Amino acid sequence: MAANENKISLKLMVHKAKRQVAFAEADYTFLDTLFSIMTFPMSTIVRLLDKCPDQNLQALGSLKNLYKSLEELPECYFSNEESKFMMLNPRTSAYDHCRELKLNIDDTEPTKYFICERGCTEFRSAYFSTSIFPICPYCLKIMNREVKYDDSNDLLKIRSHRDDLDVFVPSLTTFIVTDDLNVMPNTLDFSIPLACDLGFTDSSQLEEMTFDIGREQMVILVKAALLFKNPLSYLVFHATHPSGVLVNPRLGTSIQLLTSNEDDPNPYFKKMTLRVAWQKSTSKFLFAEAEENFVDFLFGFLEIPLGTLIGKLMNGNTSFECLDNLFASISNMSVGRCINSEVRKDLLIKPALQWKYVSVNQIFPLDVSCFETYLEGCNRKLNDPRVKGSFLKAPTQFMLTDDLVITPLSSISGFSMLNKLKVPLNDVERHSVTIGIEEALKILKASLKSSSTFTDALLEEIIQRNWLCHFDF
Repeated sequence: MAANENKISLKLMVHKAKRQVAFAEADYTFLDTLFSIMTFPMSTIVRLLDKCPDQNLQALGSLKNLYKSLEELPECYFSNEESKFMMLNPRTSAYDHCRELKLNIDDTEPTKYFICERGCTEFRSAYFSTSIFPICPYCLKIMNREVKYDDSNDLLKIRSHRDDLDVFVPSLTTFIVTDDLNVMPNTLDFSIPLACDLGFTDSSQLEEMTFDIGREQMVILVKAALLFKNPLSYLVFHATHPSGVLVNPRLGTSIQLLTSNEDDPNPYFKKMTLRVAWQKSTSKFLFAEAEENFVDFLFGFLEIPLGTLIGKLMNGNTSFECLDNLFASISNMSVGRCINSEVRKDLLIKPALQWKYVSVNQIFPLDVSCFETYLEGCNRKLNDPRVKGSFLKAPTQFMLTDDLVITPLSSISGFSMLNKLKVPLNDVERHSVTIGIEEALKILKASLKSSSTFTDALLEEIIQRNWLCHFDF
């Protein structure tokens, strides 16, 4: 940890004998950072957790494998060189706001801006790129000239010259944060009943302590919120706390489906095909074969902001209880007294992707912003890195494992996998499955908690509803 790293002091009321945090008293510095994780795309969270010092317990199910598969997939499978960069490094419209936090844990590198050597400012629409690879659509030269962001002409500057440093929460407001990340106003009306509900009726049992939080501690807290029922206690006492007691039991993947208006001109009724192989004798998923459109969609899991995943896609029920609590707390906060503005609140609970280009294979209704910036004396918009709306080239075939390891399709790899699993060839059944919005949501939810994503999301219902029809390979 860097010696000059910003730290936040958190006041805690703890039961030392039980090694348990009753609640924390927090100001805007802590809450701004805690709330900011709602703006992070899932790829950012995966990357942060990979740097967490405690790797004995793994969080986020199969998403780590999905991220690694994207990272290791050769660039020849992408529509162009910029596509891979954008898929690995999505950011939301709150990204620049979060850079103003006293403690910012987002490790995404600041955006670099590239234009062609000519600048091509004579056209009505001028473009920029976030990498040196794309070709200028006008002069057909490589966009490899780096230019600096000129915020002096930016009408959407994050902050005027003012003294307060708050981003989401007013600087003079303090809150109570419970062990399971419920956030409420800092009053005795909440704190005393809270202590009683926890069984702490004798105030002499409770003791005040101060706990310093830096970047490392905040990442541990995020990971604990994904794994445990009481992440604050884990953060403060994890060295002696029996973690097995704290781990949430694995929950099912039942979800409330997104509703679609039939009059909506862009309904999310896309359908894709997944060819699956399973073991007949055990009804166990073995692997799947998919075209580039389905894999493009799966990689899109990584660009989903956490606030969108919890609120818009999962209706506040991800089975990550503490993060669901945090999202609900933000949603219920009043603008003015608890949140600086309606715009800032929307950045947290309705985060939009900063770059408007998402794959045409994205089934989920993600919000995007029309990001433009002022470079080289004119407004420029991001060059579209997609080809025919996709980030992956067509036609391409991929092989998928149950825990979302994705590799280019290889018959030899398929035989090797069957050999490793000790599955006889005559015990393999292959079928075709249609994936729509309902199945996609179940796959997403299972990927967050499980290392057997497709089995947990699809297999039981496929068998029950007899959805499988034999697929002739």
